Amino acid sequence: MTKEKLIQYCDIKEEISKLEKRIDRIEKQSEMVSDVVQNGYKGRAVIYGFDCNRSFKLQRLEDILKKRRDRLLDLQMEIEEWIDTIPRSDIRQIFEHRYIDDMSWIQIQIVMKYNHENTARMKHDRFLEKIS
Repeated sequence: MTKEKLIQYCDIKEEISKLEKRIDRIEKQSEMVSDVVQNGYKGRAVIYGFDCNRSFKLQRLEDILKKRRDRLLDLQMEIEEWIDTIPRSDIRQIFEHRYIDDMSWIQIQIVMKYNHENTARMKHDRFLEKIS
């Protein structure tokens, strides 16, 4: 596991959330279209129909977004599984707080009841150096 992947974890979660919102908006869009046309001397008439092109394009866009979301979910699970394999509980908690919970080093210091914020950061950095 590289540090770059770990740093991307929070961005991945955010992107997944945005993709799911976009997919929901696409699913709620209707393929039905309407138009108002002049109907001789009687006035206007409203014509309703099904737009096949729009439906096809919306489906393609939805498929693209779902594939991207699935790739990101796979990457998210890979990172979660890697963190789960860390043998020491304190190190595992540091990684969970830092990457999964998106906490700062000061927040981790408070939660883990360390005297200095450097304690968590140094344990984190030493662990990454040891596995590299």
